[in-house]
Amino acid sequence: MADHDDILLKNEKSKENGKINDNVPELDDTEPPKVIITAPPTMSIKMISNKLQKPSDGFDNNKDSDDCQIILPKTEIIDITDDICDKDETSEVVVKHDIKDTPIIMTLKEEPKEPETEVISEDEMPVDNMPVDTEAVSEDELPPTALADQTEIVSDEELPSENGTSKTKRFQIPEEKEDDNESQPAKKIKTEEVKPITELDKFWQAVKDDPSDFAGWTYLLQFVDQENNAENAREAYDKFLELYPYCYGYWRKFADFEKRNNNKEECEIVFQRGLKAIPLSVDLWIHYMTYLKTQHADNVDLIRNNFEKGLEMCGLEYRSDRLWDHYIRWEIEQNKLINAFNIYNRLLATQTLGYLQHFENFKDFVNKNAPDKILNAKEYLELRQQVAERIRLSGSGELLTDDSAPPGEEENTFLSDVSEKELALLKETIIESKQKINKETAKEIAKRQAFEEGIKRPYFHVKPLEKCQIENWKNYIELEKEAGDHQRIVILYERCLIPCALYEDFWLSYLDYLESLNFDVSDLLESLYLRACLVHHRKSPELHLKWSAFEESKGNLDKAADILKNLDDSVPHMLQIIYRRINLEKRRYQFDKVCELYEHYINTSHTKFLTSNIAIKYARFLWKCANKIDKAIELIADIINKDKDNMQDNARLLLQLIELKMSVKPLNEKSVIQIFDEILSMSSVNLEQKILFSQRKLEFIEDYTCDYTSLRKATNEFKSYTELLAKEKKKALAAVEEEKSRVEKEMKVKQAQDIAASSNSQIASTNYQPYNSTGYYPQQYATGYNQAAYQQYAPTGQDYSYQYQNWSYPQATNYNQTWGSYNYSGTGSGGSGGY
Repeated sequence: MADHDDILLKNEKSKENGKINDNVPELDDTEPPKVIITAPPTMSIKMISNKLQKPSDGFDNNKDSDDCQIILPKTEIIDITDDICDKDETSEVVVKHDIKDTPIIMTLKEEPKEPETEVISEDEMPVDNMPVDTEAVSEDELPPTALADQTEIVSDEELPSENGTSKTKRFQIPEEKEDDNESQPAKKIKTEEVKPITELDKFWQAVKDDPSDFAGWTYLLQFVDQENNAENAREAYDKFLELYPYCYGYWRKFADFEKRNNNKEECEIVFQRGLKAIPLSVDLWIHYMTYLKTQHADNVDLIRNNFEKGLEMCGLEYRSDRLWDHYIRWEIEQNKLINAFNIYNRLLATQTLGYLQHFENFKDFVNKNAPDKILNAKEYLELRQQVAERIRLSGSGELLTDDSAPPGEEENTFLSDVSEKELALLKETIIESKQKINKETAKEIAKRQAFEEGIKRPYFHVKPLEKCQIENWKNYIELEKEAGDHQRIVILYERCLIPCALYEDFWLSYLDYLESLNFDVSDLLESLYLRACLVHHRKSPELHLKWSAFEESKGNLDKAADILKNLDDSVPHMLQIIYRRINLEKRRYQFDKVCELYEHYINTSHTKFLTSNIAIKYARFLWKCANKIDKAIELIADIINKDKDNMQDNARLLLQLIELKMSVKPLNEKSVIQIFDEILSMSSVNLEQKILFSQRKLEFIEDYTCDYTSLRKATNEFKSYTELLAKEKKKALAAVEEEKSRVEKEMKVKQAQDIAASSNSQIASTNYQPYNSTGYYPQQYATGYNQAAYQQYAPTGQDYSYQYQNWSYPQATNYNQTWGSYNYSGTGSGGSGGY
């Protein structure tokens, strides 16, 4: 009853203020809930169950006892609150509503038109009538945000899952319709789905971070092969084989992948690409021929043509035995014994690893087949004639004589059936004729046997080769060059480039050999340059420069320029590449392009050395080729002015400026002398350089002017510099003497200490070296000071002579200019010299 009286009292107070809604239903025999409104304009609702419950006695005392708890089955707690507000600043509001079993989710956006439960904020309650357990909040303490900015719309995806037959209903307080531009819509939480990182992405990331990670590539290829996704596999294999085309095993795996997925055309394309990339791969050829014999068994010509192409490409390879055997067995299967015999003829003359076994197989082949089946008609008749002659000479003739045959039908005698003895002789003769060839082959193989045994890794790998194997390849190549068989030299170089593909020296050696030939091998050269520069050595200046020169020699100037440009992008700021690009444009008479390149390199140069060298080249081009000496002088002067404080390392720019000034026509003597004076006034020019420039100035005045006053002044200036240098030399020598004296004193003190210690202990020191009367000291003390550091000047009293030829230009164009010499004694004022 006390609780009921409290409720009635609160209702009466609310009616007096006109703030209570008379239509709110009352709850039956249940304590009215208390809804806490945290400082307006937000509120906090915690949903826990589908029934209103009164807090039990064991409720946590640390929490507010005035919270309204709405319990829903298996729902998350939805807390709509303003974190800015203080939880202690609350007010009580009476809520009366019939609660059903259906879960309720309320989303507050704006003030409802017909609310079922009225929420009374502190603004609507008089301060005098505020409940005892609430705290008055001033307007300054209220947050400035509006209710619409802090509310949230719960989407359908965020609703709890359905439980049994009950359905989740979503109630939303209706909004007042306003203009879209004026209203502030409620904020919606949108979660973007992040694409998960797959295993394939991880493998790709590893090789993208480091394309030279060979192990990373193998893991990637193994994964796509197991995944069996055609698109992913092709992308991975293409990228890998673009970097490592000599890995024949992966060409084979790529082809097997396409075959396994019934992609016949793609499989054959992969085989063709692989054989073009590494034509010396015997294993890849055998794999390809096995595929053709399976898929195109009826197309005999196709198979035979490809066998012949394979022997042409790699038949001279030392380990090509298996390909020869495959070809012979296939011809025997086709019952083409004559073809098989002809292949044996070629094989027995070829230096291969299994040459002995091949000869044994050949003998079995001859013994198992009749001679007329393995030889053509002409060869068979000639062989029978030879055998008949041998029998006739032996005296046991079983053949008809030539006279016993009718005239004109002598040949029919050799077409008749042969006896067993003659047959044996025929086969023996065939084997003997090929045995001679086999012996010659064995001799050649013996010369190369040691080199072949020294090849421990005939396949490609990114791991470096042992030094002994590199030397073995070099010596083997020299042996073949001495033999002089061009075809075998090319095959050996191609074999060498597979395991030594990452060694630039072998590519250069191969190119030098091909360029030294007196017949055309331009196709082979072009193929070699493409493989070297675009696959294995993409940043090799020497290979790219040779490639550019090769293309220029063929008249492909545009392609040569593109090669140099790509090289310049890959290896920037390299003087040799810069000069080659510029000179190529000169030969193309593209002078505007030449100027553009010069200015580009001067502006982008990252070192003073590079800037000065390019600027001097550009100035000479403007002077000699473009006839723009004024622009050349301006160019050099600008660069000098930008770096006046560091001219001691850039004296060549000063010399070039003087040379340009002296080359202006008509000659302006005052302008040249002014340049000399400006150089001599620079603080960054050291004393020795000033002596050289003052000497050069003196020579110029004497040779090109008639002003004695200027000559006298220049002479005195030169003498003053030489005297100043002599004083510095004296100071340096004095420092040497002082250091020497200090070392002598230290030695005397040490010797005295050693003598005193020896007399006290009466033990002679075996390492003691006394000071002798000649003034020399033990060697360990004589080296106590660095006398060499003070020997940079000549001895006192020696005439100082300067030779300008020391300032010559070390250019590839042999641009050396001697400035002569101008020697002055201490008192003399005359001299000789010339320009």
